[in-house]
Amino acid sequence: MSVRNLVLASQSPRRRQILTISGYEFDILPSQISEILDENLNLTSQIRQVASDKAEACLKMGKTPKGHGFLVLASDTVVILGDQILGKPKDENEARSFLSRLSNQTHDVITAISLIDVDTDRRVQDHAVTRVRFRKISDQEIDAYVATGDPMDKAGAYGIQSAIGNSFIASVEGEYDTVAGLSMTSVEKAFLKLGVIPKKRISHIGENVNRVLTEIENACLTAKRDRELVRLVAVSKTKPAIDVVDAWLAGQRIFAENYAQEALPKILEVAELLKYTHRDTDEIVWHFIGVLQSNKIKQIVGHFSLIHSVDRISHLEEIEKRASEKNLVQPCLLQLNIADESTKAGANRNEFFNLLETAQKFPHLKIQGIMALPPIVENVELTRQRFADIRKIFDQARASLPVGKQTDFKELSMGTTSDYREAILEGATLVRVGTSIFGSRQ
Repeated sequence: MSVRNLVLASQSPRRRQILTISGYEFDILPSQISEILDENLNLTSQIRQVASDKAEACLKMGKTPKGHGFLVLASDTVVILGDQILGKPKDENEARSFLSRLSNQTHDVITAISLIDVDTDRRVQDHAVTRVRFRKISDQEIDAYVATGDPMDKAGAYGIQSAIGNSFIASVEGEYDTVAGLSMTSVEKAFLKLGVIPKKRISHIGENVNRVLTEIENACLTAKRDRELVRLVAVSKTKPAIDVVDAWLAGQRIFAENYAQEALPKILEVAELLKYTHRDTDEIVWHFIGVLQSNKIKQIVGHFSLIHSVDRISHLEEIEKRASEKNLVQPCLLQLNIADESTKAGANRNEFFNLLETAQKFPHLKIQGIMALPPIVENVELTRQRFADIRKIFDQARASLPVGKQTDFKELSMGTTSDYREAILEGATLVRVGTSIFGSRQ
């Protein structure tokens, strides 16, 4: 197999995402063609011809000369309803027309690819077909979707990767990424046929996850603790969705965010990217670890499996209100400020037990334990003593609860990149690690 420098002849963000998730390094060199279909060809041949024309146009730009190991990839996607091709709509009226015709109908999505090995002048074409059924959609839904502008650059006037477009779909038979715009099955078959391997994208995140997990296991062995009782929470704040996916591919499942306005779009984007992995998507769990603001609690409740940072009665009241409105029970941790630091959130020792007692009055909250961020110091013994003090308060708090609620009170969230090993030695069940996995933040 010869190693090649992959060039994507497209500026489609969906195709970039699919190639990235598939682990390839590539450059982007979009080509411009008229995309006029040759009516003398059958439907499939017409689509394959457009993909081929895109690749050839990229080649003619002269930026991928022979002898430099370039591999040019182009793709084209269309929607077929009956015997008609629905490409990108010319205007909003045509977008509405396409969506109205697709409503309550089954259609095919065909994605063709063309691959050129510039050095050998060899070419491969292929295509994939996925069958999609739409539920019945109303004129109001169509108008609302068209108003977003999302349909205007997509075949058939919808994007499977957008929340609204996806909501129109009743069923999919075939590959999800074919509908999104690039069939990786076709692409990788073409690589094999040409005997080439594009350069792989280098990410150290998976290696970092494995290293941290090994250190957690070693700390558990030292403390003679059951490894299953300690879980890694990967802190992904300020990091892009693709970094989260890289960690997920390495087996990490719990992630934490600090800011609702950043987290909620990222959660949706990660869910979308995971669909391109061609693997069974195990559940991904999101925790909220940032400072709570009363006006943001509405956005947080129900979107996170666990809130770590409840530190006042007003938070309890607001979470109860929002969880009641959504008819759910929100798991939470109470944040303890063990050293009573003015620069950190959290209840002090005296406030903490009052907070815990008050929390029992709210039926839509499940208090599962304590979160604490003790001062970071270089003295390992002092660090361990702080964690030991937190553990004592945890044990006291658990013992103070009614017997029926002691079982739920099981989580001790303490320890970060600098001190999670010491936290495990003193009883942490959740360790929050960011920098050691994702690198430093800007």
